[in-house]
Amino acid sequence: MIQNFCFTSWTRLLGLGTAVVLLGLAAGCSYSHGDPAPACDVAHETITYAGVISPIFDANCRRCHGSSVAATLGGGNDFSSYAAVSGYPQSSLLGCVRHENGYPPMPKNSGQLSACDIQRLEAWYAQGKPQ
Repeated sequence: MIQNFCFTSWTRLLGLGTAVVLLGLAAGCSYSHGDPAPACDVAHETITYAGVISPIFDANCRRCHGSSVAATLGGGNDFSSYAAVSGYPQSSLLGCVRHENGYPPMPKNSGQLSACDIQRLEAWYAQGKPQ
């Protein structure tokens, strides 16, 4: 009886240990655990306002520069549409997101956009601001 109990306990412990090791390995392979981000390859991306630029503005700009808050939070700069973003001076927009001297750093009270997103904005302008 004691021998059977030991064998059953050992089998359970081994099974539990295996499960813990497998879960640890699976978690270690996850991108969310600090692995380096995939390389930014803007030269091979299709950059359009709808597909790339508008989502950048959604994530970083429109909490202050959306249509309902631009007058109060965004200094009157409403970036809620293609016409508004594409009509804004390129040098001003890029100067702000690059945090260049002489331009207010944007997003306000936040870190700089990722280098990849800045490259996407630059490429979008260089390609003629495709919709």
